[in-house]
Amino acid sequence: MHVYLCTKGIFCFVIHPILSSSRVPAIAVIAILVSLAFLGTGELAPTTASAETSRALAIMSQAVDIDYGEKISISVTIDVGSSAKEIDNVRALFRPHGGSTIWSYSYPQYSLPKNDGSEVLVEFDIPTGPGSYYPPGTEFDIEIEVTDLDGKTSSIISPDSIEYLDPANEWERVKGDGYTVVYYGVDRARVEELVATVDHRIPTLEATLGVTDPPNFKAIVFPSIQAATPSFPPVSQTATDSYLFAGFAQPEYRLFVQGQMNSTTFTHELAHLYSHEAISSSFTGVPSWLGEGLSRFLESGSSESSNDRLRSSVRPDELLSLNHMQTIPGQRSDVFIFYPQAGAFVGYLIEEYSHATMADFLDQMNKGRTLEDAFELIYDKPLYEIENDWRALFNADPLPAPFATVVPGDISGAQVPNTPVPLVDYEAAAAASSDRQPDSTSTITPASLPTVTPENPQVFNPADFEEKNDPDWLVAGLIIGLSVVTGVWLFTSRRRMPKRKT
Repeated sequence: MHVYLCTKGIFCFVIHPILSSSRVPAIAVIAILVSLAFLGTGELAPTTASAETSRALAIMSQAVDIDYGEKISISVTIDVGSSAKEIDNVRALFRPHGGSTIWSYSYPQYSLPKNDGSEVLVEFDIPTGPGSYYPPGTEFDIEIEVTDLDGKTSSIISPDSIEYLDPANEWERVKGDGYTVVYYGVDRARVEELVATVDHRIPTLEATLGVTDPPNFKAIVFPSIQAATPSFPPVSQTATDSYLFAGFAQPEYRLFVQGQMNSTTFTHELAHLYSHEAISSSFTGVPSWLGEGLSRFLESGSSESSNDRLRSSVRPDELLSLNHMQTIPGQRSDVFIFYPQAGAFVGYLIEEYSHATMADFLDQMNKGRTLEDAFELIYDKPLYEIENDWRALFNADPLPAPFATVVPGDISGAQVPNTPVPLVDYEAAAAASSDRQPDSTSTITPASLPTVTPENPQVFNPADFEEKNDPDWLVAGLIIGLSVVTGVWLFTSRRRMPKRKT
């Protein structure tokens, strides 16, 4: 006999007849599978009632108060369609716009403006302060769920999204080719000039990265580094106090924040957003040498500046191995080699093999291939061989064939890191000493800005905002009871079995 056991249509098990004749009793197998069935019955969130039984909700008004750097306070008045006294609870949900964002929720306090009416006033906060950072320009969708006393749930999404910007500033907007510049305190003519310059570089970004229909990105531009720094994600107090960074790209929200009107920095960060879209489905992510090298090259569409910097300030024996460029180097002296080398090598790939070849390479990674497999498929050579071809251009010794790929650090695409642009004077740092130790206090903007990508953990954990469900003690008791019965049955069955003669 075949026995079928399903858990709410999600998992199904088949007990084959062979089990009934084996030493494992069928009843024990059934008991174990019943336990698994109970484990699969928990639900993470209440389900929405069907259209025939749900309420007809309508949003009557919505008010938003932004306490910038702390929270967004939201008040929503909802008509629930019938008596509000029949409501058991109300749940407020919010989700930032982006490619991989999720919903977070809470059970806020609500009130009935009219005791005998159908309206409900819901008030809740979206935390944006320390521990719950969101970049300026983030937009949120709002949803309200209403659950009746009989367990039926209805929901409605607000038609008005909420944009998180400091209300103390008079923000303006200029539309570019696939992006919008949101700014204040800068002459509009300067912004339009920047947009015209960047728009000329968009075809190169699209051809190189293979992204021809990107979502509308957003650039939040402050009038100065000093004005922008309080809005940057928390990295370190030293970096904040010294105004070390010029901007941050945040691909998760499809925007970047910039503290200067600089087309090179702007293009660099925009390239990070394009690169993220190009490999958004990749399971392995992009190593730093590739991500930063692409942005560095796309600043101008040429590897010339990176090549010149390497030849003028880096000895051939100081060049790094790509195997040690999966993440940003820990040594500060290596950092000043890393960026021009990344830009020079990626530029070599594009200029030697074409923009379309790079786009095909990224597309293969996006389809699930590992970097090494995708590279050899598209370039017809292992990565280390082309790396040695490039090293020969700088009179550097070839590297041996790798036995295995060593990946220091985590470059998983599951988490999207911030991408800051530090203000460092490359030329002064290179000439300061023979060992090239950079001047850590320099805040002089070079002609071409490097990018540092720290692997920061996600600052805001939506789980901290969600209300946890109580454990289901009934299920736990059933599982324990079934386990005890199964154990006793197995023990007594084995004692009744005849002993084998030797």
